[in-house]
Amino acid sequence: MKKKLLTIGALALLATSGIKAQQTILFDKGASWSYKDNNQAEPDAWKTKTYDISTWAVGNGPLGYGDPVTTTINSGLYAAYFAKDINVDLATLTDNMELGVMRDDGIIVYLNGEEVVRDNMPAGNITFNTFSSTTVDGAAENVYNTFSIPKSKFVNGTNRISIELHNRSLTSSDLRIDAYLKTPSNVTPPIVNCNGTHISCFTSIVPTAQTNKLIIPAEHKYQLILKEGDNYTEGGGLVGGQNDFTGYVGKAGSSTNGYLSVNHETNPGGVTMAEINYNPSSKLWQLTKSRAVSFSDPSLVQTIRNCSGGITPWGTIVTAEESVTANDINGDGYKDYGWLVEIDPATAQVISKNPDGSKGKLWQMGIMNHENVVINSTGTVAYYGEDGGTHMVYKYVMDTPNNLSSGTLYVLKLDQGLTPAGDPAGTTATWIEVPNKEKADQNNTANLAFSRGGTKFNGVEDVDISPLDGKIYFTAKGLDRVYRLKDDGTTASQVETFVGGGSTVYSFNTPQGAKTEAWGDGNDNLTFDELGNLWVLQDGGKNYIWVIAPDHTQANPKVRLFASMPAGSEPTGLTFTPDHKFGFFSIQHPDATISTDVDATGNTIDYRGKSATIVIALKANLGTESSLGTIENKAAENTVTVAPNPTSGIVKINSAKGLKDISVTAYSMDGKIVFTKKFNGTNKALDLDFTQQLEGSRALLLNIEAEGGFQKTVKLLKK
Repeated sequence: MKKKLLTIGALALLATSGIKAQQTILFDKGASWSYKDNNQAEPDAWKTKTYDISTWAVGNGPLGYGDPVTTTINSGLYAAYFAKDINVDLATLTDNMELGVMRDDGIIVYLNGEEVVRDNMPAGNITFNTFSSTTVDGAAENVYNTFSIPKSKFVNGTNRISIELHNRSLTSSDLRIDAYLKTPSNVTPPIVNCNGTHISCFTSIVPTAQTNKLIIPAEHKYQLILKEGDNYTEGGGLVGGQNDFTGYVGKAGSSTNGYLSVNHETNPGGVTMAEINYNPSSKLWQLTKSRAVSFSDPSLVQTIRNCSGGITPWGTIVTAEESVTANDINGDGYKDYGWLVEIDPATAQVISKNPDGSKGKLWQMGIMNHENVVINSTGTVAYYGEDGGTHMVYKYVMDTPNNLSSGTLYVLKLDQGLTPAGDPAGTTATWIEVPNKEKADQNNTANLAFSRGGTKFNGVEDVDISPLDGKIYFTAKGLDRVYRLKDDGTTASQVETFVGGGSTVYSFNTPQGAKTEAWGDGNDNLTFDELGNLWVLQDGGKNYIWVIAPDHTQANPKVRLFASMPAGSEPTGLTFTPDHKFGFFSIQHPDATISTDVDATGNTIDYRGKSATIVIALKANLGTESSLGTIENKAAENTVTVAPNPTSGIVKINSAKGLKDISVTAYSMDGKIVFTKKFNGTNKALDLDFTQQLEGSRALLLNIEAEGGFQKTVKLLKK
């Protein structure tokens, strides 16, 4: 087979529509390699750039035998050779590039014929039949060890990476390698300003108490996908309520055709699995299939309060049970509820396995009031938190990549604890191992973690990983903060409050000028976009969605306000498509008194009193002018006046053609709602008195909305 030339056209974290990539990946884990495994020494020139490897076999990593691999090579080897060509533009490299290698057992790495890494190999001259220094086994077999290669070692154009992998002995049961080469994770790439074509490009909404409708920036639209009480298209039954975690998994990585998973935080719980696709002509999403995930296996019993969850790098959904019970209905020795459960979105079936292969919940990940789970890109480490119980942060190191059934569990302990205000008293922490291999321990996670001194944060609602610096971010709902840290393995460093503190006030620009707003409480879901913006969804306070720039600090804040939920509701479970053009989230438990609305389809939608799941996007990507229909076009053509203006207080709103179901909201100039009223039926004229609202104020902003998408804002001046 012919060798493949990999180019840095495969850049990680690609932004859409012209925004520059933030991190260079020269090749990623699982990449293709040419290899020689005939148990014979190659000439010394094999490592050079000009050596002919066109006749070598080709396969994707991990490569080896005895352990889980993508490409199986011959067994009983002294050593094997691996090589790949990459095309490099020096302008895209940082001063040092990060090489990560999962190796069992020893390696020597060459770049263009020059040795750049030697790991677990003796010093001095190495021959083909030199064994590694030590045996790599256990958890160490799955670790991507990182090494630094100076930029000066690369050349513009074609470069060759060559690796010789040495065994521990000829009778060794396994031999394996996989690698990546990219911008170092501890180097923060330059921040890219919005150019108007990325979903994070918007002007903040005006701060507000919750109103009768969803408020999002003027640059965006939304479309209703499904809501509580909808009929399933397969299997019968209705979509559940209390919509929570919302996860999108693309079919074959697609951003326009995939699965949408929606948790239901009810008792008993449940998960809706929908299949959706995007129509490029109408620029609307279509739901083609929906059904309930089956939890019918006796080993599962059922699920309860499916709260948050996560999406795995290998394309499955993990749903989290937020409540723990002591019941053991099926008599299997495990408490029935309080676990994480893995789901195949294609089949809507549970695929969680016990280490012995039998179906079950993810016992070794521990029992607790689970909120969420996030897994690193290499599929080796999971992070999650507990809302209630221990209120702690956990780490789970998998025994085998991409396999959650077995691993080692740790709890986070801040070395100096928290201050009375809730900030870390120091910058370091330790990961303390929590026993999790025996059934008795798996049923007792909270007590074991507490006994080992894990730090209580008061409501750890979510954990996520920054795509820029690899740091771990987590919320503490009861402490009104989002924290972050750098995971160093058995320890952690750079522990700090990233954003928040209930009384902390942030300023930002809105269509009405600069505004300020207190952060408030209720930090709930966290989601990063690929540019490193952190989206924070709040359950509490005013139930906002905030967006925090990657270069934000508490001393130099960069915070914007994206959305306000309809009355009585909270936002839950934001997830993006791989191209980051679309974001899905749910609106949980809105009041029955909220208004109907018009979404990107141009149709009136009604989710009063029902949890709903929606998609958001820039206007250019969601809906077309034709999809708005004749009703909105007629409404848009309507002439509406407010007179007299300036006024002493009493004004008349006149509509030339009449408007149906008019809603009028008045804002003070500091962004507070001071008046709101809805008029049912069709009206051509309305008399309103703003005398009281104009006392002590020079002006008001009137927002007038009506059925059919009509909207007008008028600045009302005081005479």
